[in-house]
Amino acid sequence: MTTAIASELLPLLVLALSIRHDPRKMRTALYLFGVLLWGGVVLTGALVGALSGWTNDAGMWLVLALLAGALATVVGFAGFLVASGVTMVRKEGLGLSRVLGLGLGLVLLAYVGLGVVMVATANTRLVPWVLLLALPAGYLGFAFTAFLLYGSIYPAWMARCGGPVSAVVVLGSGLIEGRVPPLLASRLRRGRQVFDRMDGAGLPVVLVTSGGRGPDEPVAEAEAMAGFLVAEGVPAARILVEDQSRNTDENLSMTAVLLAGHGVSGPIAVVTSDFHAFRAALLMRRHGLAGYTVGAPSARYYWPAAVIREFIAVLRDNLWLNVVLLGLVSLPLVVVAGGALVQRVLG
Repeated sequence: MTTAIASELLPLLVLALSIRHDPRKMRTALYLFGVLLWGGVVLTGALVGALSGWTNDAGMWLVLALLAGALATVVGFAGFLVASGVTMVRKEGLGLSRVLGLGLGLVLLAYVGLGVVMVATANTRLVPWVLLLALPAGYLGFAFTAFLLYGSIYPAWMARCGGPVSAVVVLGSGLIEGRVPPLLASRLRRGRQVFDRMDGAGLPVVLVTSGGRGPDEPVAEAEAMAGFLVAEGVPAARILVEDQSRNTDENLSMTAVLLAGHGVSGPIAVVTSDFHAFRAALLMRRHGLAGYTVGAPSARYYWPAAVIREFIAVLRDNLWLNVVLLGLVSLPLVVVAGGALVQRVLG
């Protein structure tokens, strides 16, 4: 038992050091999920050992119960994705970004179904394929779960514990007929909360609205956002407008230039939607901006597809690393599939 506890302390130490150095890292998310998984393994091993002292079958039943629980969790998550995807399509229509959650849910259900068929029919021919498919699926699943977990914790943590900042930056998300829609209004109100907290502490903080004008928008997002805040009671003199950016990268880089031009230095708090907050923090770090991100609540039906889209963007931001790693874990599947194909052609 002492050895098991000691084996958990090292991963915890690595996680703590990563958070202390800079919590805005994808590897911190991977460390956190890895610590939780390893803790589960250690606890399961300890329970199996303890129960085996009572009866020989107790450990086996515990493992089966854990596997059943894991399966139920996967099926439940897949069902949630499918239900949310259907709601998303019904509310906002078809579109690639709107069917991501639905597609992932169906893929998960198909994979689970394949495993159930394999067990029910005792079809050993399917076993290698199920196991080989589990390698790339496991890689993506581990990374996605880590992103989902830490991406949910980080913005809530920063909203409560984030330190003093010199500017609060609210990122745009698109207008509807020139007006601020609910998603963007949620960001602005959360930004106002952070601004009021800093202002109440006597800090000389400014509030920045960031977002350019889209091809179907009559005004720049930042202008409409500033108008919304003024109508909500924020003094216009405390608002800076960055109205040229077209994406998060430009939001951050152009805001940095704007703040420097007004003599504002120091850490900043970037406010965006909850599903986007962790990736925005990763981009802040890439741009060398000190500070943190804060998440604003978004509609539940919108959240699953948005999180998947953000995760895909993180994979894209680190494209070659993920291509190499995914290629390595997929190599056994490619080799076996290629061998089967050659055998079929030659046979």
